[in-house]
This record gives sequence, C-alpha cells and structure tokens, in this order.
Amino acid sequence: MTFFLFDILARGRGPFLKEKSSATFFLFLVLSLLLLVLPLKVKESLSEIVFSFTYAPFYSVANQIGELHDVHQVNRVLNEKVTRLTLENSRLQEKERENERLRQVLGFKSESSYQLIPAEAVAADPERFPSLIWINLGEKDGIRKGMPVINIDGLIGRVSEVLVGSSVVQLLYHPNCRVAALDTRSRVQGIVRSKGGVMLNLDNVPTEEDVKVGDEIYTSGFSKIFPEGLKIGQVLKV
Repeated sequence: MTFFLFDILARGRGPFLKEKSSATFFLFLVLSLLLLVLPLKVKESLSEIVFSFTYAPFYSVANQIGELHDVHQVNRVLNEKVTRLTLENSRLQEKERENERLRQVLGFKSESSYQLIPAEAVAADPERFPSLIWINLGEKDGIRKGMPVINIDGLIGRVSEVLVGSSVVQLLYHPNCRVAALDTRSRVQGIVRSKGGVMLNLDNVPTEEDVKVGDEIYTSGFSKIFPEGLKIGQVLKV
C-alpha cells in the first residue's frame, strides 16, 4: 500500500515540475530582453536595487568584520604601550628610591667621623629572622674580620667572615653577638644581645637603674670591636 501511494505521488509530480521549469525559463528570457531594451539609467537603478538586496548585506558584514579587526589591532597596540609605560614607571620609581637611599647614605657619610666603605647586601640566610647576610665586598676591597657594619639608622652587626670578593656579616640578631651599650640619658651601661626574634635586650642592668621607655641606646666604646657612639636602638619596654 505504501509503495502504491508513493508511486502515484511520484508520477503526479512530473508534469508540475516540467511546467514550473518552463515558466522560470520564460521569465528569465523576458527579463533578459527587457534589460537589453531598457534605457541606461533604468538599468543602473535596477542594478542598485539588486545590489542592495543581494550583495549589500554581505558587504556590510564584511566591513563590520574589518572594523572589528582594526579595533582589535588598535587595542593590542595600546595594551603593549600601557605595559611598556607601566614597566618604565616602575623602573623610574625604583631609581627614585635608589637615589633617595644614596642621598641618605651620602648625608650620613658626610656627618660621620669614621672612614666608611659603602657595600650592598646580596644574600641572607633563609630563616624567618635572618642573623647572617652576605655583602658584595671582600678582602680585595679592604674588608677585615671584626669590622662593624652600619647603615643610616645605626649599628647592624659586624663582619664575621671575609672572602676574596664577598663577606659574611653577623647581625645583632645573631645569638653569639654581644655589644657593650649605654643609655644616653641616664648613662646606664649594659650588654645588648638577642633572645630570638627581632627584639634586642639590654642585659646586665640592675632593676633599680634608671632606664625608661624612649631612651636611646648607643655603643659605649668598652669593646675592641664596636667604637663609641653608634646608635643601636630605642627602649620600647622596661
């Protein structure tokens, strides 16, 4: 039953398709003849109409794609410029900080009566509160074991080991570091040492001695290593 119905439909479709093809051919033939005899201005108008309905949408999409590509290129160039300017700004800020540090060091050097050798810390031990650092100067630069090491804030340690081109500095936080110290207000003397962490203790001071919060502690000079008058810190707790 299904095959018979399909056969009827198939056979019934033939004449219709032939008539439709003939009509389409005749229509195109008529349009071609009209285009041959129509005036030039009419032909141009018809061409514009055909273009607006057929090619114009695709042309518009192509233009939009081209514009998006141009915008993407501009954004990429701008992003590169922003990145370069950001890096340059960071570099200039670091230069400014370095210049400020140099100005402070030069100012400290002009006020100091000691012969100073500028050095730079290049490494530190990996502990949470490092007690050893390495500097970029050694024996060839005139560095000797036991030399005190200072910065613009005061005493930070002493040279504990000297190599040819570098040295090891033992900081005040090192458990083996001891400094003879003096309270500049009351003239009370003691020994500064570390008990762990970043705080230092002023030991060997009797409880009845006059030491107050805010007093400044300097080296007393009663040592073969540290000269007198180097700032160590300030009393934070009694």
